[in-house]
Amino acid sequence: MDVNEAPRRSFLFSFGIDRLGLVALRAPYLSALLIAVLTAFAVLGVMRLKVDDSLSELFRTDTREFRQYEEIDRRFPSSEYDVLVVVEGPDLLKRAQLEAFGRTAVELQLADGVGGLVSMLSARDKPDPSGYAPPLVPDDLPEGAAYDAVVERLRDNDVVKGKFLSDDGQLALIVLALERKTVEERSPAAVIGGIDKAVSEGLAGSGLTYKLTGAPVMQLEIRNAVERDRLVYNGLGFVVGIVIAYLFFRRISLTLIAVLGPSIAILWTLGVIGGLDYRLNLFINVITPLILVSGFSDSMHLVFAIRRDVLAGVDRVQAARNAVRDVAPACLLTAMNASLALVSFAFAESALIRTFGQAALLAVAISYIAVAVVVPTLAALLIRPETGPVSKPGGDETGGVGVLQRLTDGIIGRVIERPLLFTLLGLAAVVTTGLAYVQLTPHYRLADQVPDKAQALAATGRLDQKLTGANPMHAMIQWKDGQSLYDPATLEVIAKTHSVLETQAGLGNVWSLDSLRRWLAAAGDTSIETVRKYVGVLPEHLTRRFIDKDETAVLVTARLPDVDASEILPVVEKLDRALEPVREAHPGYEIAVTGLPAIAARNSAKLIGELNWGLVGDMFVIFVFLALALRSILPGVTSILPSMFPIFATGALLWVSGEGLQFASIIAITVAFALAIDSTIHFLNRFRLEEDSLGGRPGTERAALMATAHHIGPAVVLTTIVLALGLGVTMLSHLPSLRLFGRLAAVCLFASLIGQLVILPASIALYRRYIPREG
Repeated sequence: MDVNEAPRRSFLFSFGIDRLGLVALRAPYLSALLIAVLTAFAVLGVMRLKVDDSLSELFRTDTREFRQYEEIDRRFPSSEYDVLVVVEGPDLLKRAQLEAFGRTAVELQLADGVGGLVSMLSARDKPDPSGYAPPLVPDDLPEGAAYDAVVERLRDNDVVKGKFLSDDGQLALIVLALERKTVEERSPAAVIGGIDKAVSEGLAGSGLTYKLTGAPVMQLEIRNAVERDRLVYNGLGFVVGIVIAYLFFRRISLTLIAVLGPSIAILWTLGVIGGLDYRLNLFINVITPLILVSGFSDSMHLVFAIRRDVLAGVDRVQAARNAVRDVAPACLLTAMNASLALVSFAFAESALIRTFGQAALLAVAISYIAVAVVVPTLAALLIRPETGPVSKPGGDETGGVGVLQRLTDGIIGRVIERPLLFTLLGLAAVVTTGLAYVQLTPHYRLADQVPDKAQALAATGRLDQKLTGANPMHAMIQWKDGQSLYDPATLEVIAKTHSVLETQAGLGNVWSLDSLRRWLAAAGDTSIETVRKYVGVLPEHLTRRFIDKDETAVLVTARLPDVDASEILPVVEKLDRALEPVREAHPGYEIAVTGLPAIAARNSAKLIGELNWGLVGDMFVIFVFLALALRSILPGVTSILPSMFPIFATGALLWVSGEGLQFASIIAITVAFALAIDSTIHFLNRFRLEEDSLGGRPGTERAALMATAHHIGPAVVLTTIVLALGLGVTMLSHLPSLRLFGRLAAVCLFASLIGQLVILPASIALYRRYIPREG
């Protein structure tokens, strides 16, 4: 190849952006200075990064259901501020242990950030004729038979049993209401740390164990895991990438250039995200591997092209120019296609996914600019002239790269000898795995978003097993037409709603104003005035759980286990239907079923489905775009099977394992599709160049394909190995969703490699057999 040949023809819609590297090469030292300045500003943006640990933000939509959920947060103390302390021990109800439990409860009431607590010790006995209701468990515990009687009354109390004390008497629940202002001032970590210390000291020496759970604890664990994973696993992934790249390149300069390109791209992207105040969460955290996939792939192709020319004796600056002319157009095209794959996210109904889509589009653009400028600039500055024997341009490689080259040459050489057979095999694989993919059903569990090697999930599991679960489901009752809280009609609506939730399968631990009415009625007092009186003397943190400040709305709250949203949805729908007669009998009252489990049940399947089919739809838009951009039908047709196979193969794995389609699955498939289409475009771009050099005559497609394999086969394989290992380290994460992401990404990457080395060459060879190139 003549190193001074005219610039390559750009593809349609490139607008000259693929020439950014040539601009940088006109003044490489100035370009390096500009890169350093931008990197310094990016560091400032990275320092502003914050974590969004909200459990509800994923389901934030402009819908009536979510607005009702927000109404609860506004009018009632949010369940996102409840810390649940789960205390266990076989001797829990023995005198010494109950005393330790009581001391712990007192210490917790005095802990910073705790607005109030409710436990089995909060229960009262039936009121005496004067109206005084003594505590079930006195401060000074009796001994002997009198103590046994106290325990018996405690275990039989309707307010306590099954709600704050398990049936076997070995697990007790303490519910802490946190003060929002204190949490915001002192930080959740400090407040929860203080609670943990108080419980640990209170139960010391008692033989009782404890775990903390509830939304604040889960949020803290999510925040810690996200920050730890961002630092540890991303760093470990880059170390793996550097080691593997060096083992093959055997030159520090080439290794640094290959790794620094995507590294600076990630730093710039995170800097912009931090500067624009995007918050880190499960989705935004995936932007790093997304850039790693696209940026590292483009960087490797550029470095391989530069390396090939340098080994052939070409000046390093000219080698960088040649790489920009040959490879940068494909890099830009992959960025455009990645944007098309992500654009549906930017218009998703979920605010969190919509934010991810916008941030990801920014990331793709920044990543292309960074790699397109950084790699040629560093090549012009860091690569030393070749002092050894000069190799023949396009000749055989040696060392590790030579092994990869011979491997890919052999595979592609055999494939294009029988293109029909391998194309049909590819089609059969896509159809088979595609049938499994379309049978995937959406899955969502809160537990998948929370670290499973910390205490919150373990505590939640114990509550699911021993009580009725930790996740609150609410029926909110509102009225506006002159009714008051203590009108007989209002109390009747509350009582009927309470009964409906109580009899609903899958729900338990039902609480409302009617719980107080029933307790008083059991003592023989059914007076509404007595109810009003007791509401007035209850602690405010307790009454605000089920009566709003203006007394124009109440909550009836139940709890349910953490199960898949598909299992919760029938419960929510059945509950809504069961409440319909109450709504019809009392048209002046609005009754809405809400709460995070209800929102998740209603929205998760819809959101996952939208993302899934949006991605599938984007794929076909991409295939059409490829054909238009490269001014040929061949890229659009031949890219379909190799791009679809890794996605469907990953879906088939999910179907076989029964894991279903989760939010993490969609993200993993999107990232893998970005790499699949990235490698496909680089292959097609190289094939176009080789066809141009051979004149495009009929019968030259085999030579063009072998030259393409010779040039970029090693880059495709090495990129896949590095990325699979780099992304695979997320399988070490404490977050189940990130572990799933890492596992699926690794599978998808190797399926993509099969697509690039087998299905794509076979498709091109078969296409050219029947439709030769014109001109």
